[in-house]
Amino acid sequence: MATLEKIRQRKKILAIVIGAALLAFIIEVGIEAIGRSGGNSAAAKVGSEKIDIMQFQRRVEQEASQDQQNNQQMDAASRQQQVLEEMINEKLLEQEFSKLGITVSDWEITQLMTGSNPAPAVAQFAQQVGAKSPAELYDFIMNPGKQGIQEQQVAELRNEWNKMQDEIVKQYKFSKLQSLIAGCMQANDLDRAQMAEEEAVTNVVTFAKKDYSTIPDDKYPVSDQELKAEWEKKKPLFKIDEALRAIHYIAVNIEPNQQDIAAANKIADAAYIALQKGRGVDSVRLLGTVQIDTAKMLQKELPMKVREFFASAEVGTTRRDSTVNNHHVMYKLINKQVSLDSVELSYVVIQGDAKTQKAVLDQLNSGKTLDDLKKAYPQKLDGKLNEWQRIYNAPDSMKAKIANGGEGYFVYMSGEQGATLMKVNDKKAPKTFYTLATVTYDAYASTKTSEELRDKFQDFLNKNKTVKAFEENAAKAGFNATEMVITPSTPQLGNGMYGQGIKDSRKAIKWAFDNKKGDVSPIFSDNNDVMIAVAIDEIYEEGYLPYTFPQGKEMLTQMVRNNKKGEALMKQYQGKAKDLNGYAALMGVKVDTANVVFASNDPKIEPGLVGRMSVAKQGTLQGPTKGNGAIYVYQVVKQEKAERKPSKEELDNRYAQRRGAQIFSSPRSIYNILSKATKVKKHLIDFY
Repeated sequence: MATLEKIRQRKKILAIVIGAALLAFIIEVGIEAIGRSGGNSAAAKVGSEKIDIMQFQRRVEQEASQDQQNNQQMDAASRQQQVLEEMINEKLLEQEFSKLGITVSDWEITQLMTGSNPAPAVAQFAQQVGAKSPAELYDFIMNPGKQGIQEQQVAELRNEWNKMQDEIVKQYKFSKLQSLIAGCMQANDLDRAQMAEEEAVTNVVTFAKKDYSTIPDDKYPVSDQELKAEWEKKKPLFKIDEALRAIHYIAVNIEPNQQDIAAANKIADAAYIALQKGRGVDSVRLLGTVQIDTAKMLQKELPMKVREFFASAEVGTTRRDSTVNNHHVMYKLINKQVSLDSVELSYVVIQGDAKTQKAVLDQLNSGKTLDDLKKAYPQKLDGKLNEWQRIYNAPDSMKAKIANGGEGYFVYMSGEQGATLMKVNDKKAPKTFYTLATVTYDAYASTKTSEELRDKFQDFLNKNKTVKAFEENAAKAGFNATEMVITPSTPQLGNGMYGQGIKDSRKAIKWAFDNKKGDVSPIFSDNNDVMIAVAIDEIYEEGYLPYTFPQGKEMLTQMVRNNKKGEALMKQYQGKAKDLNGYAALMGVKVDTANVVFASNDPKIEPGLVGRMSVAKQGTLQGPTKGNGAIYVYQVVKQEKAERKPSKEELDNRYAQRRGAQIFSSPRSIYNILSKATKVKKHLIDFY
């Protein structure tokens, strides 16, 4: 019964009700989305299998509910993209498991869930609900009748168990796949010999190089025909699995103006005056627009800026921080109290009448152990022994009972059907706790300011309805038109290595895929802090990017131009000097030195030249040689042999790190390989 009580305590009725409401709403929206997408019901297609949009919606709702319970916030579109990638990877694995015949037997499942060495997650789960072992928990939830419990009373726990089992089975299958891959990627004698040879000799190389970047580009123009020919050679580099849109977007932050800031300063000033005069924070609450947080904490837990100040301050003292980015912060010390903090407790929970309660209490204080009494009172006792607890936030009545509890067990609370007995084993010295109120206020754009910003932005869009005007006139109007290339899987505008992107900007991305080249969007303001407009520069469909794609064209131009520079420099210097110093003088550069090993790269040398330098004959002048970014003249001046030969184990580990299991059996590598081997088509842009 103690286990059942813990199950009851785990129920979160409010979360379930909210979750059900959210699920109903999302399903309704999903049905509408299917209607808008012309009957397509797949969020993605992996090979010949579909990921149903309704199944996807439910998964998103589950993740969002989990975020809510964990007090986490994530952009809705980013969460959708993350969930879709997870479901695609799961589908890829399922298909691969099926092809390879990877399964988990009933015996293996039993060992993983209830065996002598169960999966750590199962053991932890059993401990959390108060069972002695996973096997005991399994028996409890699968055979509730043995405990006199109704099926519905363990339904939630059984559902959690089944979900956990499904997840553990997936993980175990994946570990089998990893082992299979790792087993196929082992070094043989030839591999070991090659690796040992690659690192056996270090060539000390002196060299001179003339970088192509030192030559003006305008001397070597690149024609459209040359670009197209280079594109044909490098065409695989231009393959794309999703369509692209090249866009410019303008994001207008809805920020307070000087009048708004002045008004906010007045409110903050009034709040601080009220905070100073009042005994507590009730007078500040009357302002309504400020946020107040009150917490009890140790000195070391006080905010760093005011820690030393409040350590010696009297109760009622206030302090105001400097305002940063229109964010006002002020503090008031509400109370300072010496109190028990940490105590080591033992407690026993009894289910039974007053007579049973007294009998258990007397026997515990006479020396009986909890395990002894559990045998005498089966299914009626549970508890914890020798457990440290922090009680500084507990009610004063509880702390008083603990402080005056004496040496034996005492009745902490009791009723007609049960009681909690407690014993204080040890106490740490009382500590000083500070009750601190933190009052914050932010300046926001007023309705008038927001409307003025929107009117200005709309006026700009009305006057600049073409892509060219949108981009060329943005700066003149005080806006910034940002260039970006997006795919249907891009969750946010601005998302990338320099930031998290603009929250709630997915509608602007979808608009770009629903409209034509040259179109300019209306204003999107799903994010209350930002207004967005988009202009479509170019449309690139799935397949191969053309050679005119700006980023690709820039790369191709550099390749063609560098090749021309290299050919010209080769003609200029070939045979014009007899030694390295002579070539360095002709090039106008200094002679440099590098240590070259076949198996590794030196940042001074292009990777393509490392192989040549590592096998060059000592003392022989080599070059000029054309590289991708420079021409080189070099000479091996010394060869250094490794002091010792690597062992077989070292070579095997090196192989695993560079060419074998540690590369190809990692989750990222496996998903990457499977996604390239299987056609994956994403359809979220049809719905969102």
